[in-house]
Amino acid sequence: MLAAQPHPRVFGRVLRAAPWASLRRQLQSQILPNHLIPRASLELCHSRRWVLCAPRTLATSHSSNNTDVDSNQFAGVVFSAKQPSDLPKRLTKLSNWKLSPSNKGITRQFTFPGFASAWRFMSIVADECKVKRHHPSWHNLYSQVTIEWTTHKPEGLSIKDVEMAEFCDQTADEIGLKK
Repeated sequence: MLAAQPHPRVFGRVLRAAPWASLRRQLQSQILPNHLIPRASLELCHSRRWVLCAPRTLATSHSSNNTDVDSNQFAGVVFSAKQPSDLPKRLTKLSNWKLSPSNKGITRQFTFPGFASAWRFMSIVADECKVKRHHPSWHNLYSQVTIEWTTHKPEGLSIKDVEMAEFCDQTADEIGLKK
């Protein structure tokens, strides 16, 4: 059986998940069942930030619960300091969002039927941004809107980012996305 790495590797202030991603690919290529492949877990690393990182033990059973990060697109995320404990669970529910290249934010592209509905979406989100005092990095190209949510102080993904992503999903559903 494989031995798990005793502590996650931290370079600077950001955890690098590459060694475990490489190991996962090697294990999957040997056709090991998912329940025997190491899963990521949420741990407080040396930088005093919550990050999804390599486990200290091997998983022995397969879990079907939604917080399981076995196939989670958010493995390696760097959370902002002092975040609520339910943040990782809420993050896993954002299935259409992806981790940004910096691992400190989430991004999604919305495609609407036309420019007017894309602009309406952006106007509604902009109004909510004023209320919440939290603004995205975004781009509009005709009917497409790409949004990235991240927190700059303290740096990383925060509950504000997840709340605004949930708001964006709800607003886009109300306006209607291109089918």
